[in-house]
Amino acid sequence: MLTLFWLFFMSATFLIRIDVPDSPSIAHDSSLETAGETAFLYGLGLDAEIEGENRLTELLNNSDFDGACELLQNAIISGKESNCWISKNSATSAPYGLVGTPSGTTFAVHNLVVIDDDLWTITLDVWSTGGGA
Repeated sequence: MLTLFWLFFMSATFLIRIDVPDSPSIAHDSSLETAGETAFLYGLGLDAEIEGENRLTELLNNSDFDGACELLQNAIISGKESNCWISKNSATSAPYGLVGTPSGTTFAVHNLVVIDDDLWTITLDVWSTGGGA
């Protein structure tokens, strides 16, 4: 009986076909992701003008959210644009800096910045505008 069940089960596995769709390609998003990550590296790599670890944390610590977002948005490579969202600790994200309307699909790049006891979440929604790299 057990052999008959096993034979039936193995036959069924050959007859039943489950189609699993391919995951969408991420190749078109890689340049958007790289542009966002490069902007974060730029902001975190700049020396602070007065106090702090770097320019980005200095702006966040001084509550200059528009300045922090504009710093990151200006670092986005040619042919791409972004919207910048900032939230502190568990607050809701809000847009700062230059706010534009995406002309196509966007890719969100997130970065967490810790300053003293505060956790800042910064998100860049990056999209292609054409031209450039």
